[in-house]
Amino acid sequence: MSKLQQFQDFIRSNGEEITGVSVPVVLSNEQAKNAQLKFKFGWRIEIGVSRHTHGGSRPSGIYCGSSSQASSDAHRAAEEYVSGRDPLFNERFLKILKPDVSEKFLIKNTSLRSAPNAYVGGDTCSNCRGSGCVRCSSCNGRGKQDCYSCGGRGRISVSKYDSYSERTVYTTESCSSCWGSGNRTCNSCSGSGNVTCGTCSGSGMLYCSFTIDGDAKRSTKWYYTNNDYHEWTGEFVKRTGLNVVHCLNNITEIDVEGDLDGCTFVYGFTAVLPTLQFTGTIDKVDTKMCFAGKQYLTHDAGGIYDPAVWQIAQKLGAGSKSDDVKALATPAVKDIIEAKETKSRIALLDENWVSSDIKDAVGANYDSLVGQLKKESIKGIIPKMMAALAKYTYLFFTLAILIALFFPEFAKDAPGRMGIMEYPQWVIAVLSADFALFGIHPLANYAMALGLFIASYQLVKRCYWKNIGKAKTYALALGITLLLPHICLSLYYNTQNAMYLGPSFAEGLAGGAIFVGLYLLVLGVSWPKKWYFKPLGLIAAVALYLAIQFVFAMLNGAMGTVPADENYFRGLGQIIGSALIYIKYNFVEIGLLAVLFSYFLTRRRFWLNAKTAVADYNSPVLLKSMNMER
Repeated sequence: MSKLQQFQDFIRSNGEEITGVSVPVVLSNEQAKNAQLKFKFGWRIEIGVSRHTHGGSRPSGIYCGSSSQASSDAHRAAEEYVSGRDPLFNERFLKILKPDVSEKFLIKNTSLRSAPNAYVGGDTCSNCRGSGCVRCSSCNGRGKQDCYSCGGRGRISVSKYDSYSERTVYTTESCSSCWGSGNRTCNSCSGSGNVTCGTCSGSGMLYCSFTIDGDAKRSTKWYYTNNDYHEWTGEFVKRTGLNVVHCLNNITEIDVEGDLDGCTFVYGFTAVLPTLQFTGTIDKVDTKMCFAGKQYLTHDAGGIYDPAVWQIAQKLGAGSKSDDVKALATPAVKDIIEAKETKSRIALLDENWVSSDIKDAVGANYDSLVGQLKKESIKGIIPKMMAALAKYTYLFFTLAILIALFFPEFAKDAPGRMGIMEYPQWVIAVLSADFALFGIHPLANYAMALGLFIASYQLVKRCYWKNIGKAKTYALALGITLLLPHICLSLYYNTQNAMYLGPSFAEGLAGGAIFVGLYLLVLGVSWPKKWYFKPLGLIAAVALYLAIQFVFAMLNGAMGTVPADENYFRGLGQIIGSALIYIKYNFVEIGLLAVLFSYFLTRRRFWLNAKTAVADYNSPVLLKSMNMER
């Protein structure tokens, strides 16, 4: 089977797997090429002088006198290697270069070992000043030490029993250890008063050696020159290495200017890259396809799949959901989009099966689809948010009025309690440690505030319905940290106070029926599914609402809501008027709760609906682009 037939079968059998579409490629016009690639690589040969200390033992090498003289001689010899007058390291590097480049393509940082000669220098030992001996520290140079038995006195105390007088007699006598002299010969110096110098081991000299070491470090910049036909050659060789070439020859040291200038050594070589070039035809569009190397790896597919991929990708973001789903499920389109979003490389693009023009066009259409879905995800959110604001405002207003009606004594004390407007002063007092929370030391306020902020941050990070940036996470955590103490402490102390003062059920039921009963009107309109039943539902709700108010008016005598000699509705109005004073002192809290609930709950509902819609596309990368992967 010819190479042309072999590659044509390969493309046809693998094309659908690569792109997801059938690609009936026809190859023709086979041409063999042997590209002569000339490469230039730079390495920096670093030659340095290393100092080694040997104490009093003189090492082998060229003795130069003092250590400073040995150092000077070593540096002069190193300059010979750097200048190139002594080719030692050059020759060593050339021996390493050819096999390493042939196998690995780019040489690694390589040690060139040390030059054979070491330069030795010696200096007088500073500890013993060249004598090789130092004063014995045990006897301080005296050669003798105090006797251990008599402590240097020469006599020791003894006691004897006098049997004649039957008593114990205490006296002194000459020390038997030192024979009365009070001292003994020093064991460390054997009585000489001097010991061998430990720094130079008695030689009186300290020796050091200097070696010249070389290292080859790969340059960060390299380039190649190519007089062949195609611009993709360089990228292909970079990816595959020299295992694709037939031979490697003419390794020489060269001089260059520009990018590699400044390297100590630069080497060049020539490589032969065998290549087969074909004319590939699909849908009457011709392109060049190249297979290169010993195994004829795909070098440049010439964008052969462009027509097939674009036939599907051009419909992406055009307005048809079915076309979008089909395009996102196509392997080639899917890979291109994932490479774009994750900034990764794929063979489909590196080997030019799909050209960069098609890649950019697919990316543009995908961005258009993402933009459309983002607009669709928030379409109509403002009216819904305003409706939610009205709903939650009335809800929290009703809850507040019920509290004031059921607990009128508690409502009367509203001006004396801390509201949200006074709360910042309380926060400042806490942070300035003006008082202690829960009876603990005031400095503990900071630990509590910090702990609450950390807990709030973790809560937002884990429980918020979508991924948000750090700035928003910190902002929400700070908001919770500031508001949560006010909410918790208010609920705790106000509930205690309200229970202590006791409820008034009659006023609460009669007054609450006026506000809670208005929900009947909403239900009367919303429950009927048919539009022509909605007016009837509203009429029925109004009738039921009036009936409830009439029942409470009839029960006034039994309940005692309003005194019997007073008009019921006028008296009930006065009760509600007193309750509205409580609303006056809490309208900021009511408004704040309504705004927060309407904003976050509406946005969450729209986000969940949008995620459900996006999930229908069955594309994880689309969910990531829409920030909906959570």
